[in-house]
Amino acid sequence: MGPVQNATEAYVLQPIEGKGKGLIATRAIKPGELILSEPPLFTTASLSNPATFEKDLGAIVKGLSKDGQRAFLSLHNNNPGANPFSNIVRSNGYPLGPNSEVGAIFPLVARLNHACRPNAQHAWNEARGIEVVHAVRDIQEGEELTLSYLAGGPSTERQGRLKEYFGFDCTCEACSLPAKELEASDARLRRAQKLDEAIGDPKRVRHLPERALADCKALLNIYQEEGIFDLRLPRLYYDAFQIAAMHADAARASVFAKSCADARTVCEGEESEEVKSMRALQANPASFGNWAATKKWKSSVEDVPKNSGNEAYEKWLWKESA
Repeated sequence: MGPVQNATEAYVLQPIEGKGKGLIATRAIKPGELILSEPPLFTTASLSNPATFEKDLGAIVKGLSKDGQRAFLSLHNNNPGANPFSNIVRSNGYPLGPNSEVGAIFPLVARLNHACRPNAQHAWNEARGIEVVHAVRDIQEGEELTLSYLAGGPSTERQGRLKEYFGFDCTCEACSLPAKELEASDARLRRAQKLDEAIGDPKRVRHLPERALADCKALLNIYQEEGIFDLRLPRLYYDAFQIAAMHADAARASVFAKSCADARTVCEGEESEEVKSMRALQANPASFGNWAATKKWKSSVEDVPKNSGNEAYEKWLWKESA
């Protein structure tokens, strides 16, 4: 069987050496462009009894069309043997949103292989009932489309978890760097983990906000150097937003809310509920639930400098010394 071409000619499904099948870009794709959208083949919403999970899942599969059955059974199984249906779901399922306990199978999305520096991001579109995949950076014709199956960490940590949970040895670009470059990358990512932990300390955010904001900027620099443009980027901007909001800084809060919304739009599209929420906070930062725990940095949205984009503006934004 030859490659499977999609209708919009953005990608082709074809065998990839050492990976089974994957999606290859058939043209240049821009950041934020919708690559594909797919409704679930089925969900796990009705599977509530762990003792009968495999049996109940088998009944769902039996009720699929022949094409649906073939699509499901052709997916990779990380743990072949007993309970094949359950293990295919565990190997390929995606939750219906970040906080959902319900999973689903999307046969095409499941063909997107892993990379530690992915060029795409998946998200559940609740309003339309579909999984969407957007490009998070420029993708060249002939490049494999990839997602990240896990977030961050140095190469040995990533590879260990990928082997444990997904059963493969990662040979992506980030994991295949020359020794000195890989060592430098690992050092940056270990620092990123420490920065992320420090940023998440609520006492530090309250009592040492300047340092917390400086940590956000340092983490942003690492993400830029590492080529990280997936959901980690909008989450970072949201952290910066929360720091500003906690100290009644409407000017910076509005800027960080916009940056968060823009970055999430690239990852999830304008229909994302998270994007809509951040657009609302951009317009009215004071509507944030933890607004003005202190008034240490009190400002108004009108205080945002007009000369955005230059060095002085960046120093203002991150409260760096002139």
